[in-house]
Parts: sequence; C-alpha cells; structure tokens
Amino acid sequence: MTFRNILLIQLKHLGDILLITPVIRALHTAWPQAKISALIPRGMEAMLSSHPLLADIMPLDRRQTGLLANGRFAWELRRRQYDLVLEHTGGDRGAICAWLTGAGTRVSFDHPKRSWWQRRLAFTLLAPPLPLQAHTLEKNLALVEALGIQAQHRGLEFYWPQETAAAVHDLLERCHLQPRGFVLMHPPARWLFKCWTAAGYAQVIDTLHREYRLPVVLTSAPARQEMDLIAAVLALVQTEPINLAGRLDLKTLGALIAQARLFVGVDSAPMHLAAAVGTPSVVLFGPSGPYNWRPWGEGHIVVSKDFDCQPCGRDGCDGSKISRCLTAILPEEVMAAIAKQLQPCTLPLSANV
Repeated sequence: MTFRNILLIQLKHLGDILLITPVIRALHTAWPQAKISALIPRGMEAMLSSHPLLADIMPLDRRQTGLLANGRFAWELRRRQYDLVLEHTGGDRGAICAWLTGAGTRVSFDHPKRSWWQRRLAFTLLAPPLPLQAHTLEKNLALVEALGIQAQHRGLEFYWPQETAAAVHDLLERCHLQPRGFVLMHPPARWLFKCWTAAGYAQVIDTLHREYRLPVVLTSAPARQEMDLIAAVLALVQTEPINLAGRLDLKTLGALIAQARLFVGVDSAPMHLAAAVGTPSVVLFGPSGPYNWRPWGEGHIVVSKDFDCQPCGRDGCDGSKISRCLTAILPEEVMAAIAKQLQPCTLPLSANV
C-alpha cells in the first residue's frame, strides 16, 4: 500500500495541532515521496509553518457560512486528489471534510456514540478507541498504526525561521537575559477555568528572585482576559519580572521558551511548546486530565491536588469559571516542584528546532 498525497485534519486548537506533528514524521518515514498537507483552522498556521516535512497547510475558516464559499472549499478539497486522509478531530466538521476529499483511504477513530454516517460513511478505516487514560499524542499515532506503521519518532516538533531566531537573540540582549538563565512563566490559558491564582504566581516569582536570583519572563496572548491576569500578577509582585505579555507571536514565543531554563504554567498550548522545544516544565493541572494532556516526554513535573472529582472537564466549579482544584494549589507546592527542576544536576533537554 503506497500513498502519494496525504491530508491530516485537525480542527481544534493550537495544542491539539502541535500534537499531530509525530504523525507527520511517521508518515514521511513510511512514504518519503508522499506530499503531506494539513487542514487546520485559519489563524493557527504558525503552529505548523516552517515544518520541513509538511508540503502545504490548508486553512479552514470555521466562521464561514455562505453556500458559495463552502462550495468552493468543498471543490478545492476534491480537486487536490488526496489518496489518504487521517482525521484527528472526531467531530462532524472533520468527518464531512474527510468525506468530501473522496480519498480512497480515510482513517479516524471508532466512536460508539457517534452517528452511523459520521463514522461508517465518512471513513473507510476506523481505529479502535484507545483506553481513556491514553495520551492524546498516542491516540493520534494510533491512526498511523491502523495503517500498519509503527512510529519510531514520537516527539513533538516545532520550527521557526531564521529571522525569528535572530529576533529572539536580540530580545535576550535587550532584556539582559542569558540563554538557560531565566524562567519563562505563562500564567493564563485560553479558558479561565484552567488558570491558577494571581497571588500564587506573584509569590512564586518573588521566591525565584529571592532564593534563586533567576529573572522571570511573563508571557501571554493579547486576549483581554489573559492580559487582565498578567496585570493582577504585576500588581502583587514585590520584584520586577520582565513583562512580554501580549507582545510575542507564536513563533517568537516558542523560540523564547527554547532559551529558558524552565517553563512554568498551566495546561495550555505554550506548555506543549515547551515539550516540543525541549525545555523542562512545571505545569499546574486542574479540571483537565494530565494523562491525556500532560507535557509529552521526560523532564516535566505536573502539580495537581488530585481531588476525587478530577478530572471533571467542566468550566469551573458550578459553572463559575474558577476551579477549586487549581486555586487550592499552594505556592509552596509549586516551588517544591520548581526546586526539583532547578537542581544543579538537572540538565536541559535537547531542543527540536
């Protein structure tokens, strides 16, 4: 069985998109001459751009509703003549896109609770569902294994152009930072119910300055709720972290994380970036399951209260957008994990750039 034109479909979020990069490597190893493309949401192309094994990125505007525009998109999917499609999203939209390609082999997971058309009609091959506690990356590679391929390289990959590397070099100089000489802290997540407390972050920042003499770089997306959390942290700290919140694009953020000695944050796309570029991390988990979403690979520590109700997957306790399993984590618990990561014998992981 040989394929020449392959499409990967992942229509969720930035972290989900990064978690399909081992699939790209596995498919290239199996069929080196094949053209591999990815269908992802518009605006998230930076997560996969510059990847040396990816021939094309096809963006999908999820807000697109017009009949004419959708017809053109469907025609374009069919025109490209894919012969293999791997659909990682698991929803209706991804199933429809896979079916529209007309590819002879269309692979996804078997979902007993999904409708007949969404699984049996849209796909020609369904991989059996993995155990509930399987990591999402392992689930992604299960689609490759359903084709009879055993992935040899199972690490995440994130790439940036030379101009980004040069920009980060200049940024380090302007901020008087040494490579592997600072902690990068990314307090927010896309959803508030995944966030820790501003007071907790402030205490950790001050402790890092007082006990380790390590500068802390604060980052976030420019979204208002993320910037509000950064402002709350800055209002409470006694020291002066370097505030880069809202100022870095995704490529620059990933390249800067690669230069950090340690990443500190929550379950978020930047957490997965740290795993991809080989920077050790301390990550706080609450309502989401670490077994599904923990930083992939060695060298990372997950901090969690492990309440009986975890993981619930809900948007905060009683719909409050605040998760008690996160707010109950003490700064001392986070610092204990950081102390382990900052031991002199701790060696940085090799970056994958």
